[in-house]
Amino acid sequence: MKSSTRPTIPAPLPKQKKMYLTEGMDPATHISYQVTIIANLMAFGNSPANCKQFGLNIREWRVMGFIAPLGPQTASQLVDMIHQDKANISRAIAELSQKGLIVKLPNKSHKRSPFIWLSKNGMALYKKIEPVHDLQADLFTDCLSQKEKLILCGFLDKIKLNAEQVKRVEGLE
Repeated sequence: MKSSTRPTIPAPLPKQKKMYLTEGMDPATHISYQVTIIANLMAFGNSPANCKQFGLNIREWRVMGFIAPLGPQTASQLVDMIHQDKANISRAIAELSQKGLIVKLPNKSHKRSPFIWLSKNGMALYKKIEPVHDLQADLFTDCLSQKEKLILCGFLDKIKLNAEQVKRVEGLE
């Protein structure tokens, strides 16, 4: 039996094209959109040049970037801190482990949830990446004064805390 296919009809074109996608957006949607775009643009691991130079993808860099300054963490702690799903964190841990960049340390309070920490090679790589990461962050935010950077940090922290609370309260986790 043949299925009949109807031609796809395009939606009507807008009467006037927007100069920017955010034109006319309500402020909450605009903020959400811009934060997402800026995060993607600024994410160290999203840069093909950085991935090629250091041999890490964005998942791997996020894990290394969190454990290096904070110390050993469990996978569950990484999920909570990085706000990535467990599968992404598990893949990053497996990839980093395969590359010899992390080690698993015993967790006396929860034997089936080891602490993830950097190997000597992992720490050496982190120490090579960190100055490049910081320089790129400075370049991306060079258009702001130090005062503006501090104000923006305060606003972003406030939005992050509120988003975490809303997700918990509204069951959006």
